[in-house]
Amino acid sequence: MKRQKYDYIVGTGGIGKGVLFQFTDNTTLGRNESRLAELTETRDFCKLHIILHYIAAYTEMRVPIYAIGKIGNDNSGEEILRLMKGRGIDCTYVSTDDSSRTMYSVCFLYPDSDGGNITSKNSASGKMKKSEIDRFFLQELPPGRGIALAAPEVPLEVREELLLKGREHHCYNVASFTSDEMGEAVARHIFAHVDLLAVNLDEMKSLAEAVEEGRKNKPQECYEYLKSQNPEIEFIVTQGGEGAQLFGRNGSERIPAIWKPVNSTAGAGDCFLATIVSGLIYGVPLMENDSKVGLGGLAALASSIKVTCRDTIDFSLDRARLRNEAHKMGILFSDKVNRLFLDRK
Repeated sequence: MKRQKYDYIVGTGGIGKGVLFQFTDNTTLGRNESRLAELTETRDFCKLHIILHYIAAYTEMRVPIYAIGKIGNDNSGEEILRLMKGRGIDCTYVSTDDSSRTMYSVCFLYPDSDGGNITSKNSASGKMKKSEIDRFFLQELPPGRGIALAAPEVPLEVREELLLKGREHHCYNVASFTSDEMGEAVARHIFAHVDLLAVNLDEMKSLAEAVEEGRKNKPQECYEYLKSQNPEIEFIVTQGGEGAQLFGRNGSERIPAIWKPVNSTAGAGDCFLATIVSGLIYGVPLMENDSKVGLGGLAALASSIKVTCRDTIDFSLDRARLRNEAHKMGILFSDKVNRLFLDRK
């Protein structure tokens, strides 16, 4: 059996669930407007759960996966914890807060597939403390080199602590930030402790604005700033139907989107990132000098499958499904993608 490049993954971020309303027209919801919409059966989950679920599905419990988070003492929290544990995620460091409810989100979707959400700020996830990160590294400290994942929906200082501890313990640090956090992230020089930053187009624009007023909203310019903070940093910008762009030590790569009938785009970016991280765990580089499709194309394929699912997690998505879809579509992946990830025994 081939040894993986990283020996464990530890992540912090929001844990919770939500509901989705479907609007009947594309008119943007107004500030003082009340409107009827269809309450769908879509299951919505929060970022840490989404990302770690796919990593667990791809790695098939061969790599320890630890979640650090907080839920409320309620049915939603119990349901999410059951799903995470059932997928093989170690939830020892997911604590229960009796005074707060599990994070909850109300999402809305327009017929053209645009949409947004409102997420509870005063949830259990919002009460996370830096000491909960410290406790993991004091009590657990898994052997080998790990990946530290800092996902949104918990306080910024908690994610910063994970990145600092990750750096101290020689982890490969992965992070993402919401648009309204970019200014503070820049001010705190957090990107110096990030090895892979993943953002969407709006978050990238917020980063550009936070770095320098009037800076052009170009991914390459943002990457140049990030390299001034960490010369080895790698950068992913997902752009919805326009695909994605990757930046790293070996240059840059544009990844075209793979068209599929869309049921919901919610969670597609998290699926993209989870696929990238899973490939990195097994030693697939972010970019290769190869004429065949690399890790970014694999992540695009995974995202294209996800958007056909109405839930924010496609519970049927795993390596076998990626292989089958690639075969049906005639996608030829690089030797490293096939040997280290897709065909790994």
